[in-house]
Amino acid sequence: MTARTVVITGGSSGIGLATAQKFLDNNDTVIVLDRNPSPLDVQTVPVDLADSGSIAAAVTALPDNIDILCNVAGVAGTAGARTVLSVNFLGIRELTEKAAPKITTGGAVVNVASTSGWYWRDHLDDVASLIQAPDADAALAALKLSESDGYLAYNRAKEAVVAWTILAAQKYFGRFRINSVSPGPIQTPLLDSFYESMGAEELDPIVQRSGRPGTPAEIANVAWFLTTPESHWINGTDLVADFGAEAFLAIQDKAPHLASDHQPA
Repeated sequence: MTARTVVITGGSSGIGLATAQKFLDNNDTVIVLDRNPSPLDVQTVPVDLADSGSIAAAVTALPDNIDILCNVAGVAGTAGARTVLSVNFLGIRELTEKAAPKITTGGAVVNVASTSGWYWRDHLDDVASLIQAPDADAALAALKLSESDGYLAYNRAKEAVVAWTILAAQKYFGRFRINSVSPGPIQTPLLDSFYESMGAEELDPIVQRSGRPGTPAEIANVAWFLTTPESHWINGTDLVADFGAEAFLAIQDKAPHLASDHQPA
């Protein structure tokens, strides 16, 4: 495969760092967008995804031709509702839309969502309000969230990433593909913050069902696959990577008799 120019947000730590390493291992040129310098030998462009001016400056600093954009950066609910909505959805949307003219025809965008976005269909009115919100003030007002509602903001932001990916795939149809990947709990520096904001009662069943938290490299592998020619028929799709935990737990909640018949032998 010909070497590509790849832009990765949040590429200085966690899943973003593993994703940057995956592309480097495949001889691609990687540019990291992050608030912190990358430990890898790559160009780092500073960006604050909660700041529209910072996003515009970062996009201006990028080369004119980008083959791949991976929106990996994110924060936990402990960051507060405004920051969560800004970084986890509004910033992803704005960065992608501003960078779109630079993405080459046949390129690909991958957004990192979460299994917390699993129930987006159940909250479609709120999700639609967030997708249509022009900024964080409008988003907070539309969702009726206060700054302390970081947990709800996180869920709605990740739901919006999944739904907006579906819509954006149609908007950019014929130009580039856009998909999302939804990890379950992953062993990153943010995992403790997720336990603080979500609680063990929500995360432990997923971890127990999957056997362990995932690793950043396992999510990076999925993100990389979604940019390869082998995935050319996948577009506007959310790929869940949690060892089947969230789907099984959803069935267990709605149809426990089915789940009880399909426990490990």
